Amino acid sequence: MLRAGYAILMAGMLIAATLSGCNSRINQENYDRLEVGMEYGQVVELLGEPDNCDSAMMANSCTWENEEKQINVKFVDGRVVLFSGNGL
Repeated sequence: MLRAGYAILMAGMLIAATLSGCNSRINQENYDRLEVGMEYGQVVELLGEPDNCDSAMMANSCTWENEEKQINVKFVDGRVVLFSGNGL
């Protein structure tokens, strides 16, 4: 019984560590890899799935963020046209 409880605890810690690292891709190194003209899929491959996206007409604005850092990317027709970062 004690081993089962230990296994559950370890599994929970592993999941928590994995989830807390989801936004570890939000850093200066990855920001510097962004380029105007990149496709949406390339940005997702670099930064992971965005935390939030808003659409207006043919433009999308997506945000990747955690408590300290933020990367905003604007897409038109599925390609980067503008990007900015805060706290990197």
